[in-house]
Amino acid sequence: MGTAERRRMIMRALCRRGHDTIANLAAEFGVSERTIRRDIETLSLSEPVYTQQGRYGGGVYVVNGHRLDQQYMNALQTQVIEKVIRLSRGRQQCVLQDEEIHALQSLVETFAYPHTSA
Repeated sequence: MGTAERRRMIMRALCRRGHDTIANLAAEFGVSERTIRRDIETLSLSEPVYTQQGRYGGGVYVVNGHRLDQQYMNALQTQVIEKVIRLSRGRQQCVLQDEEIHALQSLVETFAYPHTSA
């Protein structure tokens, strides 16, 4: 099993369980605890994964409710949508900055249903 596959499997396990210890994950995947720590560090850059120290309750956690392979909006995308909603409710003109327009465009590119040409 390669590194990328192991990391996907770690995420699947954490999404199912909610949390686990470094030692348990290392034993399950047949690698060292240091390897698991590196995997978690890398995963935390793109996934809602974090570690918590402590004898009781310590370990690796995935944010409650996270589902694997589901895409989420980033903070700017969320702010732009909330701005548009707020201004629309107040029937105010909505003027967006270039970065906000780019954020909306990226949402369309990511979530639009692919159309087929007829």
